Amino acid sequence: MTDSRNEDRDERPGKTRTWWHPLLARLMDHLLSGGYTVHEEVLVGKLPLRVDILLIRREGGRLSEASRRDLSVLVPLLNRYTLVEFKGPTDSVEAGDAAQLFGCSFLWHSQQAERVPCEDISLIILAPTANDALLTELRSLSCQIRENEPGIHRVDGVPFATWLVETDVMAGLGQPILSLVSRVFLREHERIIEALRDSGRAPLLHYMLQQIQQFRTLGEGFAMQHTDSEYLGVLTEELQTAVLQGIPVEKRLEGLSPEEVLQGIPVEKRLEGLSPEERVRGLAPEELAAGLTPEQAARLRELLERKLGK
Repeated sequence: MTDSRNEDRDERPGKTRTWWHPLLARLMDHLLSGGYTVHEEVLVGKLPLRVDILLIRREGGRLSEASRRDLSVLVPLLNRYTLVEFKGPTDSVEAGDAAQLFGCSFLWHSQQAERVPCEDISLIILAPTANDALLTELRSLSCQIRENEPGIHRVDGVPFATWLVETDVMAGLGQPILSLVSRVFLREHERIIEALRDSGRAPLLHYMLQQIQQFRTLGEGFAMQHTDSEYLGVLTEELQTAVLQGIPVEKRLEGLSPEEVLQGIPVEKRLEGLSPEERVRGLAPEELAAGLTPEQAARLRELLERKLGK
């Protein structure tokens, strides 16, 4: 779990906060809107104690078919309350992370004004891979891990239903949201962005682009609080290209003046395919003459004299 604790908290060394955490929260909030609410941080105490665990709360609405499709792995795992421990593509699970998730879930449970049955709560560890540090810690906590399907593991031994989901495996299976926050995405972001665009998910890429642009507008303060800021510029350019390519040409040109449409197109390209008559149509003789070089003017004079002589 990335660390956002203030100076009153007992900080563990080596912990950093990355912008992948708020990005995942906003992507999931966007897709789960209507059926669930997503909170980026969880209050787990009377004091201002917050941790970077996502809290997803089921509401009364229904998800769209597109959202169910794009979150087809996670939706079946979501409960009335779901606490998500997320490790981004530049992070990994460390010893103590699982214990802290379990401890925070108990503390959060004890703080609720209404009694919440344990069966209404689920925990999800979302990480690039199930590494040795995580597996060793789970075994030390007397938990049993069994793989339900590729990349999705059930963790038994906790009062709450607990799942471990490997984002790198999900990227290999083409899961849209989990692909975007996997280590595979860092290595193959051009391929994944192109695949999502070609599969009709340009709106999702557009939303991701909007969120990254918002992060960039926050400036130096955001960069100082979040690692991996160097990826923001690269991803912005690639997402912009993908979003534009996913928009039909006529839609891209809507609302643009002729001058804006032609801006950036070399003159030679603009004239390609036009006949000589079409190229000079509407130009006065003075305008034609003004654009001639001395050599062209001399050649034109020669041609005119030859024509008049005939």
